[in-house]
Amino acid sequence: MSQHPRDENIFSLATLLYARLRKVNSRVIDVVYLMQNPEYALHAANLALETNDAELQGYAIRLKLALDLHDDEEQSSPQTKKQETRNKKQETRNKKQDTVDEGHVSFSLF
Repeated sequence: MSQHPRDENIFSLATLLYARLRKVNSRVIDVVYLMQNPEYALHAANLALETNDAELQGYAIRLKLALDLHDDEEQSSPQTKKQETRNKKQETRNKKQDTVDEGHVSFSLF
């Protein structure tokens, strides 16, 4: 049974990205999961784009084009948006906690 040529191209790009990212940045990605999950693929491509390696950046751009990945908000899944909302709420709680703790001073005479 033969794979679709598009899948073979994506697998090849992901494998090249994996090898180069490991060499340049000591990061390891999951190629199979990358092919199954667009959010993970976008994350892996963005990791590669953050490096100063032209070859790695080229693989990332080609992978984003092959998978039609976009960085905009509408690409996010409902689960990602829920997690972002949770993170914002946690940051707000942390800020409130910091505000409360700023005025508290304790000391001991003993």
